[in-house]
Amino acid sequence: MDIQNVIQTLGFPVVSVCACGWFIYKMYTNSTKENAKREEKNYEMLGKFQTSLDKFADILAGYEQKLSIIEKDVKEIKEVVNK
Repeated sequence: MDIQNVIQTLGFPVVSVCACGWFIYKMYTNSTKENAKREEKNYEMLGKFQTSLDKFADILAGYEQKLSIIEKDVKEIKEVVNK
């Protein structure tokens, strides 16, 4: 069936509504597929960020230990100097 016969049989408003419905359906399915891909990429990036944050937290913990050692040494030096 070509478009002219469909318009003559069903009428222009019905064919227009069907065409709009088809367009909306296609647009929705494409949008859903793109969103799924985008979400998957975002989850991958979040995993990478989490790994980076874990490494950074380990580095900060190491610096905190070094800083406490330095603070202890400074206190000892102050005690020796003040005597």
